[in-house]
Amino acid sequence: MKKLALCITGALLAMSMAACSPTQKETDPAAALEQQSTGGAEDKVPDPTAEVLEIASIYVPDEARTGLKQSMEGLTTLDADSLIAKLVEYGVLPEDCQVLSYETKGEEEDSAAGPGVDAGATISASAVINLSDIPDGDNIDKQLVTGAIGNTITENLGVRSLTIEENGTVFADNVTFQSEYETLITE
Repeated sequence: MKKLALCITGALLAMSMAACSPTQKETDPAAALEQQSTGGAEDKVPDPTAEVLEIASIYVPDEARTGLKQSMEGLTTLDADSLIAKLVEYGVLPEDCQVLSYETKGEEEDSAAGPGVDAGATISASAVINLSDIPDGDNIDKQLVTGAIGNTITENLGVRSLTIEENGTVFADNVTFQSEYETLITE
């Protein structure tokens, strides 16, 4: 009886081991070639001829007009012209809006370096951006446009305080980065 139980147990063990072993599938040569071309390591190598992009945070008013939302964009050049062009693209500024001038004053070392920022990077104490056209609107629109321009320029170009001008006339003065940008309008 013990021999019979031992034989049955051995047979069950052998069958379970066979069920767990991998089986060979017949593969279609065309399917195998397709699988190699779409899942190989060569497909994951970056293109050496692709241009290098700088990552920028672009701030735009949200749909409810209560604050700003942040979008990340890749730019070939990280400067005032390209940032304002992105704000035009998002509809924050009119299509004919251009940077007439951008000047920074006073550089200092940034002691609080965050992610992506080198310790000891220099930042500008203040800057003045003169734009050709800023949209008219009510007080809420002005606050949202000021916040969008201010946050986009101060964060990406390393500026502590920004003056925004329209054709040489001050539109907003002493604009700083607003960390609570999602809820600018609370009324």
